[in-house]
Amino acid sequence: MNRKLRVAQPLKNILLAAGCAAIAVSAQAQVIIDIDAQQRGPKVSPMLYGIFYEDINHAADGGLYAELIRNRSFEDGPQYGAPADMQGWTTKAAPTSRITAQLIQNTKKTPLLNNVQHNALQLTVEASAQNPACLVNEGFWGINAVQGRSYRLSFWAKTLKYQGSLKAVLCSKDGSQIYAESAIAGFPAKAKGWTKYEATFTASDNDSQAQFALVFDGSGVVQIDVVSLFPPTFKNRENGMRPDLANMLWQMHPKFMRFPGGCFVEGQDSPDNAFRWERTIGPIEEREGHWNVNWGYRTTDGLGYHEYLQLAEDLGAKPLFVVNVGIWHGGQTPFDSIQPWIDECMNALEYANGPVTSKYGAIRAQNGHPEPFGIEYLEVGNENNQPVQSQQSDHYYERYEQFYKAVKAKYPEMKIIGNVVAWGDDNPKWNSTLPVDLLDEHYYRSPDWFAAAFSKYDAYDRRGPKIYVGEYAVTNGYGVLGNMNAALGEAVYMMGMENNSDIVELASYAPIFVNENDARWRPDMIRFSSSRVMGTPSYYVQQLMPANLGTQVVKVGQSNPYKQSLKPLTPKQNRVGFGTWNTRATFETTKDVEFVYGDWQKDGGTVRQTGGKDATLCIEKEIIDSDHYTCKFRARKDEGAEGFIIIFNYVDDKNYCWVNFGGWTNTQHAIEQISNGGKLLTAGKRGHVEQGRWYDVTLQVAGDSVKAWLDGEMVFDTVLKHDETKGIFSSATIDEATGELIVKVANTSDVATTASLNLKNLKPQSARVVRLAASDGTDENTLDAPTNIHPVEQLLSPVGDSVLLDVPPYSLNIVRIK
Repeated sequence: MNRKLRVAQPLKNILLAAGCAAIAVSAQAQVIIDIDAQQRGPKVSPMLYGIFYEDINHAADGGLYAELIRNRSFEDGPQYGAPADMQGWTTKAAPTSRITAQLIQNTKKTPLLNNVQHNALQLTVEASAQNPACLVNEGFWGINAVQGRSYRLSFWAKTLKYQGSLKAVLCSKDGSQIYAESAIAGFPAKAKGWTKYEATFTASDNDSQAQFALVFDGSGVVQIDVVSLFPPTFKNRENGMRPDLANMLWQMHPKFMRFPGGCFVEGQDSPDNAFRWERTIGPIEEREGHWNVNWGYRTTDGLGYHEYLQLAEDLGAKPLFVVNVGIWHGGQTPFDSIQPWIDECMNALEYANGPVTSKYGAIRAQNGHPEPFGIEYLEVGNENNQPVQSQQSDHYYERYEQFYKAVKAKYPEMKIIGNVVAWGDDNPKWNSTLPVDLLDEHYYRSPDWFAAAFSKYDAYDRRGPKIYVGEYAVTNGYGVLGNMNAALGEAVYMMGMENNSDIVELASYAPIFVNENDARWRPDMIRFSSSRVMGTPSYYVQQLMPANLGTQVVKVGQSNPYKQSLKPLTPKQNRVGFGTWNTRATFETTKDVEFVYGDWQKDGGTVRQTGGKDATLCIEKEIIDSDHYTCKFRARKDEGAEGFIIIFNYVDDKNYCWVNFGGWTNTQHAIEQISNGGKLLTAGKRGHVEQGRWYDVTLQVAGDSVKAWLDGEMVFDTVLKHDETKGIFSSATIDEATGELIVKVANTSDVATTASLNLKNLKPQSARVVRLAASDGTDENTLDAPTNIHPVEQLLSPVGDSVLLDVPPYSLNIVRIK
């Protein structure tokens, strides 16, 4: 059927969005959940839930690492490869005083503090007590001054004919209020050369945007380096962690802590940008730091290998260390020349596990920890086992084998984790006969994908290696910061992992932290500023599930009262258009268009995407007044990583469908349904498009049936999928230590119901439920409303052998029955 077109009108009244299943549920239906306490499943892995830490979104400097001074060693610059600058620093002077600042470099002629500090700041000062001059640091988007809190300052300085004194202050941004100050004792030192100075002061007021300043009242030349200011830290560790952020981790009670990543393990552009553990231990002035090129900023490495191990210990978590296999983004050491990387790994293990009589065990003791930290899990590489050679993958199995043999020879009890395909595959496999203890699966998907994966591990081969789900999170359809739909999808997936914890031994959500001033990745489960912190609904799921894990699975029988009425997905009124993903492309059209997102240009009979953004949208303004239509287009890939996209069934920028030709780095064609921002894969097949070539595209929509042709060849003949993951999911475990039955009931739908928990071979004495619920699946927490969604607890009254549970819409309910 040809398109019926008319002038575009608002589509806000169209309630049925493309790709969204409409499920009619009776509000009076009661779910029956039968539980026989003697019908047991597998033992639950006691190590199941841990945390994945990576320095992303300023998770370390300006985040978990408690250092308050930005660019403390004057090594930061605007971008990788650019010279260092005074980022974070400014100078201020009274009208009759003067202060100039100049970065000086470490050379043989002008040696600085040590060989790893490449720059220092040289100040030329002319000031007096009445007219002082200041060196000011703004911190990481403000320094949090808290009334009654003490701060510990240290810095290194070298004076050149300076006469006068120096004091340190915490002050307001405009300098009008002083919250804390301390004279620097012994400044200037009589001895020549570099001297370390220290001071402690206490704030008298609150200001989340305070600044730090060194105030000079004399004249001369002063060289400054490694300026450090610490508040009290988690567990009172020297060079430690920010307490409120670390406490958020502690409340999750993780059984293991994976570090240091993530792509942070590999680095980018140079092996020097990888995490090189030995450069991250010892006094902070002896740490060079490196560019975190993957995530766009420099790191001090103040949060280094020792601090990772100490944090894991303080959290009661076993350390899980990920080692570099000689690959960084954009390059690699040949696989037959990686012995230096293996040596680096073995030295790291000796530092963590070796006796104090060993070389690196002695260094650990010197750094304040004589007892071994006890690494038991080691992952060989990060996402380095892709199906084709790429900037992250090269001869992985050959590399893995060399590490495996070296580690097992010295540490035979070490559990070795191998990489499998990390993206583009829902069922990755270990395609080798080499021995491996666990496989690291990564999934960044939509809420419905995770809910549909409730039974994913039921069919896994129990004779194979165990599974570590090392990275997972809803990254499609999560809203702005992370909504309740995302949290519930993840919760259902976790319930499925618990049911199969004889095969799934470890799991960790990723990533954890984001500083609200520098979000490089979304979503993240803990968001913070200089003074505030909040958890997303996903954070509370990650907190609740480990706290209510149990020790053995109990089998559950659930009756499904829902009668689903699946309505057509294709709206009666539609629009079509064009899109790209990290690619420039051109499309022919004579219609008026709306540039929804991206860098679009209209030129006569073509529209062209000129930028490299993801998920760009350009939509024709005319409405197709039918759910049966045929469209013909011409499209050309101009430049970039992928191909081009045809949009159909468009309602708004959160609800539409597309045919993606040459997606997934130009390796696959696919039809996907976007509903409330989340993507559902309808169909896919291998394929690519050529750059610079015009293609004829035909799209035929007949209700929910979709056909697509590329240059006359049929690529797809399929039917749009309904989201069948809206409803009730249940699971149960027993905690043999407390004698409690733990029942988890998740409601991913918008309909309230009740559930009757019918118990056999267990007499309920008392019961309580902890509930995480939202009024809508799109609801979120923010820093201004951090507890919009948070757990609440209430008592329940068993009746005979049953417990009646109210199950609100969009809720996770965890019932503990004694």
